[in-house]
Amino acid sequence: MHIEKIEHGHEKEGILSQVAFALIVLLTLAAAGITGTIIWKIIFSDPKAASTEPFIESIGKLLAYLLFIMAAVLYLYVKGLLQDEYVTTLE
Repeated sequence: MHIEKIEHGHEKEGILSQVAFALIVLLTLAAAGITGTIIWKIIFSDPKAASTEPFIESIGKLLAYLLFIMAAVLYLYVKGLLQDEYVTTLE
């Protein structure tokens, strides 16, 4: 017989969780701005300009920044806000 009991740890409190929450909000707003910029550039660019290498480079850089921001938000959520869990196994 294998029984697992998952107990939730203490709720994250203190200055670090508040800083993590504030950073998540700021990074989410930055990600929204970058996403808007990407969409704006793609939709409203002249087709001749959109086919040039500098345009593609700028979109690629913006996508890389967006990926980095999303990874940072995920890391801050897991480390800063998500509750710890303890697993007890009985056999």
